Amino acid sequence: MRTSISLTLLCLLLSPVWSHAETTANMEFGVRGGTDVSEHNLEENYQAAEVYFLKQLPWGITLGEKSTLTSRFDTGITYLEGGGDKSGMLAVGADLVLGLLDGRMECEIGFRPTWMFDQEYGRDDFGGGLQFTSHVGVAIIWQKVALNYRLQHTSNAGIYSHNPGLNMHLFGVGYHF
Repeated sequence: MRTSISLTLLCLLLSPVWSHAETTANMEFGVRGGTDVSEHNLEENYQAAEVYFLKQLPWGITLGEKSTLTSRFDTGITYLEGGGDKSGMLAVGADLVLGLLDGRMECEIGFRPTWMFDQEYGRDDFGGGLQFTSHVGVAIIWQKVALNYRLQHTSNAGIYSHNPGLNMHLFGVGYHF
């Protein structure tokens, strides 16, 4: 019984979305920016600006008449400033997206392995270049424009001796095509 349920779930997750596929944008390009909310574990204040690209992947399911659960490729390059230092991060990963209201609203959760080009910002030391970024977010889509918000956490998961973690509020605008 468990095997058949597992196989059914696996087939659903690996099958392409068959509903609303022709009205859903395949890609999104945009910018987002924001500030940190990490005052409990960091000495410095941070600001970030990111250019991002999203590409819908073929795996997902239709949940109802106007709802889908899809996956997408998520990449971004971020300019990060804190403690008088300036550098950047490159992140590449995937999102799980709940599409609501016939594609006019999206709720997302995602994970992106991240390379931090500089690990020291003022008095903060992030330990090393390899970091991991996770996020939750929401987007409102009007025609081809997406207004989005993301709460994002970046840390190295304890693989280095220093692991302070950087939490950011990011607001953005993107274009669907």
